[in-house]
Amino acid sequence: MTFGQRLTSSRLRLLLSSGVSLLLLTGIGTLWNNLKSSAELDGRYNSSGQMQLSNGQVIETSHNMRLGNGRFYAVTKQGDTILETSGSVEYGFLGRYRLIVEKGGLIELSTKSDEELMFNLLYGHQPGSIIHLVPFQQCLYGLETRQAYCQISSAKTL
Repeated sequence: MTFGQRLTSSRLRLLLSSGVSLLLLTGIGTLWNNLKSSAELDGRYNSSGQMQLSNGQVIETSHNMRLGNGRFYAVTKQGDTILETSGSVEYGFLGRYRLIVEKGGLIELSTKSDEELMFNLLYGHQPGSIIHLVPFQQCLYGLETRQAYCQISSAKTL
């Protein structure tokens, strides 16, 4: 190998390693900019309204949740059924969060409830269940439980 070939080979390796380094730094920078603490969610959230069951019956619903110090405490009322859950909050990525259920209790599961409503309630109270929260307008939406939580601005501090 001649001196010129070795020099070209060295430049190529240097260029390649610089490119890989730049790519890694860009990736780390993107990650750093998107990492957020679950403390950003601290506060009280709620929503309420009506839900139409598969049999056509309409029931009143309300969802209340408090987030603070990496923990969540939630109460959901759907018709005659009340669900209480608590657990930890983890940051996912790109504005998504995860609620990890550690404790849950179901009070008075109504026989009038339809299958989808029962599934969502039963899933949401099982220890180890994960509920992914995604930003939806000015609220958070629980993908697995299909519940919306909107922050109550006057209760920002716990």
